[in-house]
This record gives sequence, structure tokens and C-alpha cells, in this order.
Amino acid sequence: MQLNHYTITRQGAEVLKQLIAFVSQDVFDERRHDGGIGKSAAFLAIINDVRGALEQIGAYDYDHENDDDLPPYTFWWEGPFDLPSNEIEHALAVETEGRPGLVFKRVQVNTASPSGYFADLQIVIDEAQGKICTLISIPIDRTELNLGPNWYDIGENLEVTVGLIVDGIETHPAWVRYFQSQA
Repeated sequence: MQLNHYTITRQGAEVLKQLIAFVSQDVFDERRHDGGIGKSAAFLAIINDVRGALEQIGAYDYDHENDDDLPPYTFWWEGPFDLPSNEIEHALAVETEGRPGLVFKRVQVNTASPSGYFADLQIVIDEAQGKICTLISIPIDRTELNLGPNWYDIGENLEVTVGLIVDGIETHPAWVRYFQSQA
């Protein structure tokens, strides 16, 4: 038995790749001063070390990188959370003013960038009409870009609708170009 020699099976490499993909996207070890979550430099270094080890043994196939259908980053979201009335963006408040029975929610949109945070999605639910109104707030270079308000049909349910909206943000050509320019 050689204690200094290790082997890994193809199945073992696939399991590690899946684990690293999950940890890269969904696991955070640091809370920011604004309440957001992210990955510390030490945690990112560990993730990169494992990726590097898997790359050295040839466990990654990079053929998919030229696929135009795949964004160069991944978004996911948390929520919806209740949105206090004092945090509602002005444009969204004006758009929904005078409509009875509205429910206000907030969704945090995250990306795999080191900060983990990308945008806030404010949602107003009009259950009587089967609609939601959204406003996306994206902090960029010391300013905030607000997109909306926009009305959508709720569709199958709120979770599916929010997922479609976040997917639309992720694959929008403006963000694909923005993230490519940041790389």
C-alpha cells in the first residue's frame, strides 16, 4: 500500500465536480455589513484549489464554454420576503397606487461572483387580477439601476413566475455582455 499515491475514479471526479458546483453557487461563509451573504477569500481559495486539482486530472470538459445558450454566470434567488412599506421603491409605489389588496414582497437575486449579491427584485402581487408588478434594483459602480416597473401574469404560481423573471435577467444580452466585460 502506497500512502502517498491517490487515485480517483471517473464517478468520484463527477461527484466532486457536482459538489464544487453546488458549493460555488449555494454555500456562503460570510455575512456582509448590508446583511447580504458572500464567500470569503479563504473559502474561494479552497474552491479554486479543488477545481485546480480536478482540472489537473482532466476531470473537466470545457467544450460547453462555446455554447451561446449558456450564460457565463449563474443567478439564483432567495425569497420572497415581506417588503416593508418604507423600503418600496418610489416608481413601484406610484405604479401600484390606489389598487386595493396588494401584497408587497422582495426577492434577493444572487450570482456566483465573489460578493454573491446581484440585485433586489421588488414584487407587488395583485391576486385579484392574477398579476405581479416588478421593479429590479441593480447596484452598479456606486449607483443603482432600476428596471421597471413591469406587469406580468402570475401564471402557474408565484415561484415559477419569479424563476422565469430571474432567468430572463440572467440571459438578457445586456448582462451577458456586462459579465463578459468583467471577466
